[in-house]
Amino acid sequence: MTSSVVHYILFATDGRIRQSGHCDRETLPKLATLFGEGYAVMEVPAADYRLNIDATSYMRDGAIVPKRSALDITEYTIQADGVDRVRFAVPAGTSVVHANEIVAIEDGIFEFTTDVRGDHRFPFIAAAGFHDFEVTIHAV
Repeated sequence: MTSSVVHYILFATDGRIRQSGHCDRETLPKLATLFGEGYAVMEVPAADYRLNIDATSYMRDGAIVPKRSALDITEYTIQADGVDRVRFAVPAGTSVVHANEIVAIEDGIFEFTTDVRGDHRFPFIAAAGFHDFEVTIHAV
């Protein structure tokens, strides 16, 4: 019996692709069990497979779907007076990296005010269907 190598993706129930690669077809059913509950594995046709598939795509209803941009505007200017603020909606499931910690944005609204002049950069870890992004707020 000859084993054939296939491309695969391992994805979570939220659609986020957690791992991609290739393995023997016989190994494929065992991959998801290594990660436990909430993960599934799928064979990907060679024409649809890319090394960075997790950066460009996610899973929705059993299909590989391109990610979208979460925001149209990623640069803001506010007064550094502790009152003026930036406020915008983010997709449900998005987190922001602040003070080297990942903070979930539970209400879907990011809000920022400061009295410190300068550029404040915030990396966001977007929900599965969106590209991660960064927002820069210029406080003047």
